[in-house]
Amino acid sequence: MANVVVVGGGFAGMSAAARLAKLRHHVTLLESGQRLGGRLNGVTIDGRTWQTELDTVTLPGVFRDLFRKSGRPLERILDFTKTEGRRHVFKDKSVLDLPLGNRGDQHEALMEAFGEDEWSPWVDSFAEPWDVIRRMALDQVFPGRPAVDRAVRKVLRPRRSLATLAEKDLDDDRLRKLVLNPVRLAGQDRNVTPGFVAVGHYVERSFGRWRFAGGLPALAAALETRLAERGVTIELGESAHELVLEDGQVRKVVTSRRAVPSDIVVWCAPAWPAPLPRRDLMPVIPASRTLVTLSSEAPSMPDEILVHANPPIRMWSGGDGLWTIEHRSGEDPLRALVRFGIDVRPYVEQQVDLNPSDLVGLGHWGWTWRGWTSALDLPGVAPTGGIYFAGAHAHPGATLEGIGMATAAIAEAIGPAPR
Repeated sequence: MANVVVVGGGFAGMSAAARLAKLRHHVTLLESGQRLGGRLNGVTIDGRTWQTELDTVTLPGVFRDLFRKSGRPLERILDFTKTEGRRHVFKDKSVLDLPLGNRGDQHEALMEAFGEDEWSPWVDSFAEPWDVIRRMALDQVFPGRPAVDRAVRKVLRPRRSLATLAEKDLDDDRLRKLVLNPVRLAGQDRNVTPGFVAVGHYVERSFGRWRFAGGLPALAAALETRLAERGVTIELGESAHELVLEDGQVRKVVTSRRAVPSDIVVWCAPAWPAPLPRRDLMPVIPASRTLVTLSSEAPSMPDEILVHANPPIRMWSGGDGLWTIEHRSGEDPLRALVRFGIDVRPYVEQQVDLNPSDLVGLGHWGWTWRGWTSALDLPGVAPTGGIYFAGAHAHPGATLEGIGMATAAIAEAIGPAPR
């Protein structure tokens, strides 16, 4: 049995701790705050809770696997249902209601909205890149540059930027916006973001998007219960900041209170541990969020809408009239939405604006792409010395499904404790 110390009690830390405890390791989870869950808990104001991130996920098997391999299956704990899709609204006020999870449904939607469908065959082209990325970097701990051989480069074409890909492959400017605007909203430069990130559209079409009953706070609560069932030692209000190494192997985690003996460390906190050398990476600046409560008289809208404004705006429902609006404009997004035929201003009962500095304090939002080789520099790539990384600040990125695959790969690499 190894002494495993997990640093950080967000989704990454909770999922890693649950998996490793089920493998019979002694797991201690250190969380600097007074509550587990991190950003899964959202932002609560006047008794109402909004999600600062889109609260749907793709790759449902990642979450089913997490619960199955740490105890009882997900379906016995939480209802987990597929969403209908996403509405796209364009400058000319044309609308595309794009289903997710089925190629035939997407084809019909494109034909109805645009009269033709160059999207479906384009998305088809990412089947092989997805298979390569999944096997090389997601189903296992990513070994880094040695894994990116000539055959991999031939499939992924990593030097091709997202902007080049969209311009070359898609004739309809509205479809280009489907590819480029989510990346822009996420704070990335389309000219240096590698084109293979568009594989996300293939994943969405293949697996759909899914929502937990009760939202992401319910997922946090279910994982906290699972940690208790697995006997994980949870220490709240204890901030870790340093690792003690002997001959390159981790031996202790130094916290604000003590030094915790450790054979293995899974570092899931956004703070960087001394004495490890810092990575030459630039953090993403998150988009602003506007949180609104709409009255019951508000018109019915799809649960997720992406408005292809300049800059783009995304809005999604948290239920009970709560909406989160993600945007990068200094203009009030409610006013900007009017130009696209969406006017909810008469129904707003509450509005709270969060700027990027407010959001940075909630945690890490990932790193900016500076060409495809940025993927090789992420924490968590080619781990050594018993030190693993997972979370928004680590490989393969800040999405919950990506984090879930990372912790699964880490657990697989560490393996079960000897009986």
